[in-house]
Formats: sequence, structure tokens, C-alpha cells
Amino acid sequence: MEIELWQYVAVFLLIGFSGFVDSIAGGGGLISVPTYLALGMPAELILGTNKCVSSTGTTFAVFRYIKSGTILWKTVVYAIVAALIGSAIGASLSVYLSRSSIYILLLVLIPVLFTLQARYMQLRSEQQPLNRLQVIFRATLTGLLLGGYDGIFGPGTGTFLLLAFMIFLHMSTREASANARIVNYASNVSAFVYFLIQGRVFWPVALVAIAGSICGNWLGSGLVINNADKVVVPVFRFVLTLLMLKCGYDLFLA
Repeated sequence: MEIELWQYVAVFLLIGFSGFVDSIAGGGGLISVPTYLALGMPAELILGTNKCVSSTGTTFAVFRYIKSGTILWKTVVYAIVAALIGSAIGASLSVYLSRSSIYILLLVLIPVLFTLQARYMQLRSEQQPLNRLQVIFRATLTGLLLGGYDGIFGPGTGTFLLLAFMIFLHMSTREASANARIVNYASNVSAFVYFLIQGRVFWPVALVAIAGSICGNWLGSGLVINNADKVVVPVFRFVLTLLMLKCGYDLFLA
């Protein structure tokens, strides 16, 4: 496949924007995958290339979050382990669920998520501290359920983690954004290793896309660290709207 210079520039910019969005509220795949499709990349290489690029770019965002001290390790470790287990279970169950049923479920669920987020913003000052047992249970359950969703379907997992951490684990928007990234990052890396071994990465595009993703993730994570309250919620709403439009479009074509 021949790629012209302007297409490389477009890939750099679009994947950079994808990384920017992903580092703040998740959902970058809703931008990156259509970019690869529009480029005409072979279908069997798209998922592997996407995992390669997003994992590499997210590494820089995660590094920045760790350096800033935003990662709550005593909480997030339970979610990471549970997410890896849930992802494996979800992948094994994916053959039993039709995509149409998942699209319908998400179209019903997304307005509920908008409502929950708005409710959280109103009541977050009234949230009571959690004891250690509650933190472990809620982190594990969140990781297991959303890791399962990631294995079955995937789009929007980081965004759902963000909201779950805010509502169920009483994290601030800054903490939730950072910790959602590292949980989603763990499952992405394991998938990337699988695709890499299978040789399903299209390197001529991946190398340019990686550069864009690194830039986007670096900028986005910086905004979260320095100004989370003004950045995270608008991007969260943007991603949910994009996901709802994608589900409606795919359901129409199904």
C-alpha cells in the first residue's frame, strides 16, 4: 500500500488528537480506528497497529502521572489485576454476544452515564470517605466488570473507568483520569504483546502514528495534572457523545 506525504501528516495530527483525548478521558480509539480505516490499511492490521500506537503513547502519559504522584497505587493495583482477569473472561465470552445487542445496550446506557456524571459534579463535596475494605472491593469489582467489557467489545473502556473511579471510589477528576489511564494501559499492553507476536502491526504507519500519539498524550496528561476540573469533564462528554454516535451509526449499518 502506497501512502502519500499528506496522508502521513493527517495520520500524525489525527492520532495526536486521539492520544490527547485518550490521556484525558479515554476513548481515543473512537478517533484512531476510523483514521486507519480511512487510510485504507488492511483490516487485519488495524487492531494491532492501534494497540501498538496507543500503548506507546500512553506510556508517556502514565509516566507523567506517576511522576506527579497522582497514581493511588494502594487502590489501583486491585483494579489492574481484576481488569486483566476480566479482560480474559470477556474475550472468551465475546463469541456469545452479538455486536447489535452491545450497541443497543450502550445507546441505553450512555444517557445514564451523562446523568451520573452531572449528579457526581453536584454531590461530590458530600461524598463520605471509604474504609479500606470498601476501597478494595469497589476497585476490584470496577476492574473486573470494565475489564470484562474491554475483552468483549472495548470502545469507551477508559471513559467508563474514569466515571467509575469518580463515583464509586470517590476520586477527584484529576485522580480518576490518571488512575483510569493506568488500568486501561495494563490491558492494552497485554493485547499489544499478543498482536506484536502475531505480526499484526503495520509499521510504516505505526511509526508516524506513535510520534503523534506521544505528543498528544504528553499534552493531554499535562492539562489533567495542572487543570483537571476544567479539562476532564468536557472531554468526557465529547467521548461519550462520539461513542453514542458511533453505536447508532454501526447499529444502522448492521
